[in-house]
Amino acid sequence: MKKLISLVFCLAAVTAVAPAFDLWQHPESAGRNSLFASASAPRLVIYNFDLDIVPEFNIDYMLPTRFPFSLGAFIKTPSPNLNSFGARLGYHVNLDRPGTNLYFFYVFDFGFVRNDILVRYGDQPRELRLFDFRAGLRRRINRFLFIQIESDFQFQSFVFGLSAKLF
Repeated sequence: MKKLISLVFCLAAVTAVAPAFDLWQHPESAGRNSLFASASAPRLVIYNFDLDIVPEFNIDYMLPTRFPFSLGAFIKTPSPNLNSFGARLGYHVNLDRPGTNLYFFYVFDFGFVRNDILVRYGDQPRELRLFDFRAGLRRRINRFLFIQIESDFQFQSFVFGLSAKLF
C-alpha cells in the first residue's frame, strides 16, 4: 500500500507539469554532454510523513548519444557511517517545458563493499540494497541552478535538493 501511495503521488505530480512529452529527444535543460552536481538532504517518508536528514550527493553526465541517457554516481554521507554509494544509469524525458527535466534512474548500490569495510572495523553491516529504480524532477531556478525532488529507495520516500548544471 505504501508503494501504491507513492506511485500515485509521483503520477499526480508528473501529470500536473507535463501536458506533452517526448521520449526520444534531450530535454532543453539537459542536453548532450551536460554535467549536473546535486546535493539533497531532507527526506520525506511518505507513509508517516516523517522528515529525516540524510545528505546525499550525486553527479550525472548526459551522454553524447542520440537518446537522452545519463551516467552518474551517488554517495550518502555518514550517519554515523557511510550509508551507501554507487552508480546511476538514467533516462530523461523531454516534457516540452523549458527548464523542466523528468528522469528515471536504475541505481546500483555498492553495499557489499561498504559492509566488508564496516565488518573489518568492527561495525554492524547495513541492509544490502544492490539495485533500485528511482524517478525525479528538476526545475530550473536560473541558468545553472535547479531544485529537484527525487524518489528514494523503493519509492518509500522523497528527497529534496539543489542541482547545479556545471556545463
